Amino acid sequence: MREYLDLKLDGLAHDGRGIGHLKEPGQKDKRGLTVFVSGGLPGQKVRLRITAHKPRYLEAVAERILEPSPDAIPALCPHAGTGCAASSCGGCPLQTMTYSRQLEWKTRLARDALLRIGGLDEAILKQAWAAPRPAPTLAGFRNRMTFAFGTLDGRLVLGQRTRGEAGVVETPGCILLPEGASQLLAEAQAVAIQSGLPAWRAPERRRTRSAGAGGFWRFLTLRQGWLAGESAPRWWALCLTSPGSPKERAAVVTLGERLLSLGGAAQLGGFVHEERSRPDALALGERRIFCLDAAGMEKPEAALLHLPLGGRLFELDVASFFQVNSGAAELLAQTLMEMTPQNSGKGLLDICCGVGAPGQLIASRFSALLGLEQDKRAIACAKTNAKMAELSRFRYLAGDAATLLQSLAKGERRFKSPQQNLPSNWSMALVDPPRAGLAPKALQALLQTGPEYLLYVSCNPATLARDAAKLSERYRLKSLTAIDLFPHTPHLECCSLWQIKSA
Repeated sequence: MREYLDLKLDGLAHDGRGIGHLKEPGQKDKRGLTVFVSGGLPGQKVRLRITAHKPRYLEAVAERILEPSPDAIPALCPHAGTGCAASSCGGCPLQTMTYSRQLEWKTRLARDALLRIGGLDEAILKQAWAAPRPAPTLAGFRNRMTFAFGTLDGRLVLGQRTRGEAGVVETPGCILLPEGASQLLAEAQAVAIQSGLPAWRAPERRRTRSAGAGGFWRFLTLRQGWLAGESAPRWWALCLTSPGSPKERAAVVTLGERLLSLGGAAQLGGFVHEERSRPDALALGERRIFCLDAAGMEKPEAALLHLPLGGRLFELDVASFFQVNSGAAELLAQTLMEMTPQNSGKGLLDICCGVGAPGQLIASRFSALLGLEQDKRAIACAKTNAKMAELSRFRYLAGDAATLLQSLAKGERRFKSPQQNLPSNWSMALVDPPRAGLAPKALQALLQTGPEYLLYVSCNPATLARDAAKLSERYRLKSLTAIDLFPHTPHLECCSLWQIKSA
């Protein structure tokens, strides 16, 4: 097998890679061996470099586009590269497709997953499916984005991961973020370079978890929101590093002070430092070290901001989950309110509830609300948000969803609160899990709880399809609507309403 090949691509994988088929001389298979190509898109002819040989397929990266797709458009972003996947930002792989073509492929991938993995009946899916709602805008729509520290040509850089590779490419002009982000990124990179501390190196592939890992600077997350009582948005910055000595932590203080000194569109509402000790590439803090407010004072509440949804402002911690596309999130909230049955009556079970949105937006249709969430900080904010909305019967619990749902299904005493007067059964469960979907034990416990309706919000059609196969045993699909929260990527948010078969 040659290392370099020229190949015409004819499909798209669920992760945004192009798909081609390599037919060797004398091969009887009409389609040939499948090749997954990072940086390639359907309709292109590319020169690719093979990176992995698998028994039933190959993995590769596009080194050069030999022939563009017939419906190709110029890239929106200056960091899209010149066709070489190894030097291109991997954040927006579909940006050289027309937007209508993007939606066509997203729809095809989602429907294929539900039919192939979920085993849904094609006639039922066709009846339930509604055309995807497009994103309101294609640039400057993200209120949150995480950037990785890395090394490029021997120097420290701050940017996005490259396509199909473990490297980092500088992305100061990212078109997904509002004004002010580029100034913050440039200043953060300059301070990190001046510190003399190295960027984090993730473990090398095909080796032990810790092999090749090391370094200090890991990630910088920028998030835009509002301080209470202010009319103009600000940025928040969360810096994630490896555990550091006093000298190394002092370098992070310097970074925070430098970013807080910026004004105009780059003005910060707060700066947060967290550490992670595990030798992996996750941008998830294990320990919070300090928080600086807009004046540079160390205060825990400096990590709190507010984001709008459904005509309200929701309080959240800088590290907590909230939809990153504010405009499309409004479409999502509207969709959920439209899909929620009008005469719901009994309790609403809000699973993976985050800071309480959008469960609280539909809570008025139910007699009570119970929210479950792993993130303790998010639960604290959810309680605050519920009080601000003057909800009278609500309860929020922090913990593993599977454990809490199993306890709920057993009717344990901790779920029988005289103060909240929660019901013993539930009209509907709102489920909004991470990309991995619900854990099998959590899904099984949910089915045992048996709410009349399930409103499942999924950012990953593949895991929705996996869970749909299990849901179909007790529930029937009534409607399914998709919203494009992530233009230029293969991701599509799907909202599906299920009704119990015995109802």
